[in-house]
Amino acid sequence: MDRLRLPPELTAKLKTDGRLPAKNRAWLDKREKQLVANWNQEVRDDKTRREREKWLKASVWSGQRPISFKFDRWNPDLQDNRKLASDVGNRAWTIAKRIIVGEEFNVCLTGEPGTGKTSLALAIADKVWAEADKPYLFISTMRLVGMFSERFDDPTVGDRLNQLQGLAKQAPVLIIDDFGMEAGMKEQGYYKPVRKDMQEWLYAVADARYDEWANAHRGSTIVTTNNTSGDLVQMYNPKLISRLITKRKDNVIDFDGLEDMRG
Repeated sequence: MDRLRLPPELTAKLKTDGRLPAKNRAWLDKREKQLVANWNQEVRDDKTRREREKWLKASVWSGQRPISFKFDRWNPDLQDNRKLASDVGNRAWTIAKRIIVGEEFNVCLTGEPGTGKTSLALAIADKVWAEADKPYLFISTMRLVGMFSERFDDPTVGDRLNQLQGLAKQAPVLIIDDFGMEAGMKEQGYYKPVRKDMQEWLYAVADARYDEWANAHRGSTIVTTNNTSGDLVQMYNPKLISRLITKRKDNVIDFDGLEDMRG
């Protein structure tokens, strides 16, 4: 904590008789309380920073580096269908506010690639973290499936998968990004099932985040996908899809009709 800086006349007074007038004692008490409050805020800010770094470092990013997005960067004017873009942003904002006040539920952002699903998923998570102090974990399924292949050559990857699964089960907000991309392209009109070990890993996470007895979710899970629920059932066990992909219209944001903004 910063050392108290007293006016010279008070320092001199302390040296002479060790006593302070009442008004100066009140000033000193006020100053000390302010310094303690500032120090406590610094401790809280440092704890928040370290907590954020922990979750972001544990996350699995498609580009191997953290990405972020805030609501103030969502610009409906970049889309021809400005009204739809505005509605999509407002729905994401509403979902964030619901999570902030304590609701726990699954969210699905669905639509064509490049329309902003990942951006708004991150915007939701960022707002929730800032206003409700609920951290998020981000998992790119494309990167995740790569880790399942790499673990046979690198045992440390297997250890990280185990640690990641533990965090995914307890994260207040979990983002599963590009869900379904890991299955690859359609062949003869159908998708191949995703590898069994990854299915089992994701099922354990989804099952831990759902209280079947209470029919309630533990935390909030945000899924972004380019696929329909019918597509996803071809790739994954229906029990996993049932636990992960919400059917509640209020919790689904459809980006169909928006254009690819990456061009």
